[in-house]
Amino acid sequence: MTTITSTNTDLDLAGLQLASSGPAKASKELGQEDFLALMIQQLRNQDPLKPMENGEFIGQMAQFSTVSGIADMTKSVAGLTDAFKSGQALQAASMVGRTVLTEASAGTFTGSKPVAGAVDLPYSTSAGVVRVFTNSGELVREIPLGSQQAGLSNFAWDGKMSNGQTAPAGRYQLTAAIESGAGSTALTTYLASKVESVTLSGDGSGSQIRTDSGASLRLSQVKAVM
Repeated sequence: MTTITSTNTDLDLAGLQLASSGPAKASKELGQEDFLALMIQQLRNQDPLKPMENGEFIGQMAQFSTVSGIADMTKSVAGLTDAFKSGQALQAASMVGRTVLTEASAGTFTGSKPVAGAVDLPYSTSAGVVRVFTNSGELVREIPLGSQQAGLSNFAWDGKMSNGQTAPAGRYQLTAAIESGAGSTALTTYLASKVESVTLSGDGSGSQIRTDSGASLRLSQVKAVM
């Protein structure tokens, strides 16, 4: 900003009495009203022999417009943030009672309800297989996926072991891979669970869902809604 001068002596900025419509601000930053008042004082106290040029005045008006624009933009961003949080809350609430797929390598067989899930195939193949193990590492069952297109391929383990008997209820480990002549390509497994409740966070960490498997998950951890 151009230095403010008078015909006799330099103008002391600290001595300017800027109009204020309320109590003095604790902040040392210039607000929009302060900026405008300071610019008016500068015009009043400019040196008559060296008046402010049009370019300087336009430049300072541009600064004022920038300050005003930033303030308006800050308010707009705050409004968008609130709207985004509200949208997330509504999205999470609408998922109660729905079945979701989330990344997991272990599932619980209740003795009657199948363990359902999916794998994400990187390309079309008929060599995909899901394997079920006990917690001690004993292979219980292999489930071929058959001919599948690239993308999510669903599977379900009905609790039957390789010998045809029903496995005991409990926790089982799952792995998936594409087995081909070129070797084995590991795949990520996603298991299905039902959303029982939603926790709406007010600290900006995002809403969380709780499933019937007892897991607490962020919305970003949901692979698909079924």
